Amino acid sequence: MGFLPPVFRYRRLLYLMVPIVVELAFFENFNPAGLLGPDVKKLKNRWDVAGLARLLDNKDPQVQYEAAEALGNIGDEKAVGPLITALKRDEFSGVRWKAAEALSKIGNPAVGPLIAALQYPDDDVRWKAAIALGEIGNPDAVAPLIVLLSDADRFVRSRAAHALSMIGEPAVPSLIAALSNSDPGVRWGSALALGKIKNPLAVEPLILALADEQVMVRAEAASALASIGTPALAPLLGFLKSARGEPRVEVMTAIGELKNADAIEPLVQLLENADEGERQAIADALDAILIPTVEPMIRRIRDGNTKKECNGNGLRK
Repeated sequence: MGFLPPVFRYRRLLYLMVPIVVELAFFENFNPAGLLGPDVKKLKNRWDVAGLARLLDNKDPQVQYEAAEALGNIGDEKAVGPLITALKRDEFSGVRWKAAEALSKIGNPAVGPLIAALQYPDDDVRWKAAIALGEIGNPDAVAPLIVLLSDADRFVRSRAAHALSMIGEPAVPSLIAALSNSDPGVRWGSALALGKIKNPLAVEPLILALADEQVMVRAEAASALASIGTPALAPLLGFLKSARGEPRVEVMTAIGELKNADAIEPLVQLLENADEGERQAIADALDAILIPTVEPMIRRIRDGNTKKECNGNGLRK
């Protein structure tokens, strides 16, 4: 080749370098997701709430799922509207759940829209909204969740009760009041939630619920008292002095559920004046208390280990 002026040599070198620079830039920024679909991670790193919200309409459920998760992790209240729409609209339960979870992470700004979603026709939406409200723990959700205890769907009712138990102590006064509600579903769900919260303030109202006309309410009240445990024993024994008929039997059953050995002697003393139904209830209660007590000893006997074990005070274990 002949002699080229310097300006042409530089231009030729530039032409050779441009493809190399472009190729390096491509690989530097290359992301397979960018070619195969939206890059959720990049949008999240940019805190691009609007971009992620648009992906909630993507045809790919996996993209929707990841976008909802990213919006929850960002926690921007501007995402509440799109996430509520995804919760109500999406046909994929997994995406709905992730939208509800994201709303719970955003917290208080999502409470109002989630309360509104408790009335949505789809039961899947209602219970997911209830759990999200429970996760947030805002007391404003207590009254709407108690209303949801009368839902036609049993699973929705149970999730509403669980959500109330997640809110915890702020829900106790309203739950105690709801034990007198005219709807048996509300009474049942309130007893369930109070049993999970385990506040001793609920003991006496739950004892009164042992006389409920509905079997499911009586059973849940007894289970709740058993969950509360020792604080319920003295009030239950005291209630036996005035209780008559079916409520008296229910109290005896509840005492057995406590499995507290301190109840053995008071129960035995009741045998003298008990009728046939009460004697059976006392026997069942004593079985419930005594069997867990003697089972370890029976196992030791069956295993051939009859050696006495003593604690630090010299008393047999």
